[in-house]
Amino acid sequence: MLNSLFRPSVQPYMISWVQYDPAIEVAKLKIPTLIIQGSTDLQVGIHDAEFLATASPKAQKVIIQGMNHVLKDSATEASVNLETSPPFFTSKH
Repeated sequence: MLNSLFRPSVQPYMISWVQYDPAIEVAKLKIPTLIIQGSTDLQVGIHDAEFLATASPKAQKVIIQGMNHVLKDSATEASVNLETSPPFFTSKH
């Protein structure tokens, strides 16, 4: 099921991103920064948005109630949230 995300052809790309710490990178920004987080995101939690906001105190943080990782409306229940995700995340496949 995860082969579509982590297949060998994309592994070098994925590995290249591991070297970056998002908090360090956002702290370097000298431009206005907006941190947007969905309250029902199953992949990135609200604590991650809080962490970024702490690293960049001038950033504006917005939590959108009912928004998931792919910026769609979703219920708070994980099973309904998964239904709004791309096919490789749904329980139907």
